[in-house]
Amino acid sequence: MTKTDAKHMEILRSKTPEQRFAMMCDLMDAQFESMRAGIKYYNPSATEAELDQLVKEGLRKSYSLKH
Repeated sequence: MTKTDAKHMEILRSKTPEQRFAMMCDLMDAQFESMRAGIKYYNPSATEAELDQLVKEGLRKSYSLKH
């Protein structure tokens, strides 16, 4: 483990479970927004509803979710 890794672990251990959960939610939100931006880039004429559907399809594929 590098010094940076050890510092990150120290910071995470100092957080409450609620704070760690909030951090995870923020990271997931960033992931979804990044995915949406990529889909929008490749589908510039897509409506918001179409983007929502394409994001859902991408998530289903990524996480093997059922309909």
